[in-house]
Amino acid sequence: MKCTRCQQENPPQAKFCLECGTALALKCATCGTELPAGAKFCLECGQSVIPQPAIATRFTSPGAYTPKHLAEKILTSKSALEGERKQVTVLFADMKGSMELLADRDPEEARKILDPVLEHMMEAVHRYEGTVNQVMGDGIMALFGAPLAHEDHAVRAGYAALRMQESVKKYAGGVQKTEGIPIQIRVGVNSGEVVVRSIGSDLKMDYTAVGQTTHLSARMEQMAMPGSILMTADTLSLIEGFVQVKPLGPVSVKGLNEPVEVYEITGVGPVRSRLQAAAARGLTRFVGRTAEFETLCQALERAGAGHGQVVALVGEPGVGKSRLFWEFTHSRRTVDWLILESGSVSYGKATAYLPVIDLLKAYFAIEDRDDVRKIREKVTGKLLTLDKSLEPTLPAFLSLLDVTVEDEQWQTLDPPQRRQRTLEAIKRLLLRESQVQPLILVFEDLHWIDSETQAFLDSLSETLPTVRLLLLVNYRPEYQHAWGNKTYYTQLRIDPLPPESADELLAGLLGDHAGLRPLKQILLNRTEGNPFFLEESVRTLVETKFLVGERGSYRLEKAIESTQVPATVQAVLAARIDRLPPEEKRLLQSAAVVGKDVPFALLQVIADQSQEELRLSLTRLQAAEFLYEISLFPDLEYTFKHALTHEVAYGSLLQERRRALHARIVEAIEKLYSDRLTEQVELLAHHASRGEVWEKAMAHLHQAGRKAAARSAYQEAASYFEQALETLKHLPESRKTLEHGIELRIDLGPALIAMKGFAAPEVVQTYTQAREMCERLGDTPQLFPVLWGLSRFHNFRGGLQVARELGGQLLTLAKRAQDPPLLLEAHHTLWATLFSLGEFTLAQDHYQQGMAIYDPQQHAQHASLYGGHDPGVCGLRHASQMLWLLGYPD
Repeated sequence: MKCTRCQQENPPQAKFCLECGTALALKCATCGTELPAGAKFCLECGQSVIPQPAIATRFTSPGAYTPKHLAEKILTSKSALEGERKQVTVLFADMKGSMELLADRDPEEARKILDPVLEHMMEAVHRYEGTVNQVMGDGIMALFGAPLAHEDHAVRAGYAALRMQESVKKYAGGVQKTEGIPIQIRVGVNSGEVVVRSIGSDLKMDYTAVGQTTHLSARMEQMAMPGSILMTADTLSLIEGFVQVKPLGPVSVKGLNEPVEVYEITGVGPVRSRLQAAAARGLTRFVGRTAEFETLCQALERAGAGHGQVVALVGEPGVGKSRLFWEFTHSRRTVDWLILESGSVSYGKATAYLPVIDLLKAYFAIEDRDDVRKIREKVTGKLLTLDKSLEPTLPAFLSLLDVTVEDEQWQTLDPPQRRQRTLEAIKRLLLRESQVQPLILVFEDLHWIDSETQAFLDSLSETLPTVRLLLLVNYRPEYQHAWGNKTYYTQLRIDPLPPESADELLAGLLGDHAGLRPLKQILLNRTEGNPFFLEESVRTLVETKFLVGERGSYRLEKAIESTQVPATVQAVLAARIDRLPPEEKRLLQSAAVVGKDVPFALLQVIADQSQEELRLSLTRLQAAEFLYEISLFPDLEYTFKHALTHEVAYGSLLQERRRALHARIVEAIEKLYSDRLTEQVELLAHHASRGEVWEKAMAHLHQAGRKAAARSAYQEAASYFEQALETLKHLPESRKTLEHGIELRIDLGPALIAMKGFAAPEVVQTYTQAREMCERLGDTPQLFPVLWGLSRFHNFRGGLQVARELGGQLLTLAKRAQDPPLLLEAHHTLWATLFSLGEFTLAQDHYQQGMAIYDPQQHAQHASLYGGHDPGVCGLRHASQMLWLLGYPD
């Protein structure tokens, strides 16, 4: 084995060079797999491992190439982002065959050609606020959605992939002319989950992929033809409509048993918002919002009469703000109005005038394929046709639309003067248009607005009272503006749908089949009537084949024990949580570990904040509508607004932190409620299990099961007993744990009998396991109820002789113990078995001996331990039948 550094020949088994000490084992830079010497490609992920020209210093650390504003965001929230699970989209991009193309060139010359390719890739990633986590010679690996969560991480990755292909293609044209080298890149994209473990001060992120998240993205890149972008179905489900795709069908991927559906991204799609994506699939029934719709109509009337209006819709994500505007602008009321629509995007805050530019493109009918000359013609023609006096505003519009301005006066203006002219030009145009025909302007998602568009809206709002213009805006609660004191301003709070409207929406989505009622209730409870959450939850159930059929007439194909949070909903909620200040985010996550309902006293113990800080943080979480106060007396208590928010906040925590918090909660409950622990036993069982405090978990689960059995809640009781048995597996075996195992099975048996009957296989399995454990223990009083259960099983399965033998053993044990209650149950078993055998005289004898012992008050608890029924009632039933059969009907 030859050392690549000093050329020394080494023996085959050598791990380090004998001459210079260099490590001889190759390691893949992408996935870390150790490779045999001489390997050119990784045997695990297929990436090239050929030594490449040294990477420029500016590419060696994320801190060196991450834009300042993005680096500040990450470092500011570093402590809150570490140790979290994130939904992400992973992007791999590289220059195919770079080493072969540049093999004959000096390394420095090669880097001069390669480095601009890397720069174009990284610029595209950073434009959409992704993070480049690794630079690999001729390619990069980037994450969207981690460490900073983005609700549209897949869309950002798709747009970044398209942008880097476009910019590299332009660069490649010049290189082809000057160097004669064809440059093309290939890109792979996949969405899934990663665990962010730590973030260094240089922004280097240590993360762990969950499942095949990273592997599939790398495979997509390797399978892509030069110049193309491939993605998986997981990404398509999040990006559908936002990009144009070409399905390539199922493809076998190394390491996976099933083929993977692969799609090629071919261009930008027509969709720019979730509502447009939903409209492409077919909008659901529009329900509720009657009062809000009428308010919009009244504002329209006033604006039409020359009294301009601003109407703002405020609400959390998914409540239907955009849908209400869509229904209004597509109604007959707005037929005679010119409607111009635009919206901010999550990655557009750094791009000045982005919503305004989109609005102007719609007004001037500018299309993506229009060249500079065509754009100039359209803008000039439209402006002068509307009003020749607007000609001085032409340079401002051309500049906004990236058309070269040849006006000398415009060139002499300094930036503040250009900004002022631009704002005035946009306002003049729209006000003049409103004199020709009434105008509706729709600006959506102002919570993502850039500062220049905000300045334009502030300026426009001052001139509305005397024009025929209706300005419609919507935003989330965190956005603030200064228009609230205007007499022509109306704010509408959009809340989740009330139960009757949510029912109507679900009826339109699912249908009215009676079998769907439990599912509808589950969905309503989880989403609290949020329309987007409801629609996406149903869509996920359809995609995962729980529901089959078509919209409005689905049927449940398989039972739903729990429903997963749709990836689209999880992305929205995770991004909202990530925008919280670090201390409030940690508090929300801690509250999620407590449960959906959060007692203040319990939260105070685990929150690591002073009482004053805690109350202030809770007030802010209430203002942001994550938590609600639901009880002041006798104890202060909060609840999560959505079950889904609770699940996403809880799911973002790493298991280590969850375990620690659950364990602390157990201690807190034991301390706070020491005088009434029985009331809290179910909570204690839950937290002790999740906190892996196994001994306490077993004890609390056992107690919770007995509590449920006492209420005849046998299914719940059986579940607790079975969980307790699972918990026992985590404890070292001892006489004590064997006794616990037998006791749990003795309690589980009657619950199973009540649910499934004496002859159920689960019953004999439970009692048989308990008998085997009794034999291992030796002489134990626990054997009696175990044999009783087996005897009753064989009785009901027709194994009457086996049942009789077991009954005899029970009688022997009872007599040896000289225990009257045990004698009662032994006779109880024998009279029932002998009756079934037709030996009525003997059966009657055992009945009489048993009933001589029986005391209704003293033996009432026997029903819970021995088969779920009272021996006195059982004896009277058998006695009456025996007497009748023996010829004594009276």
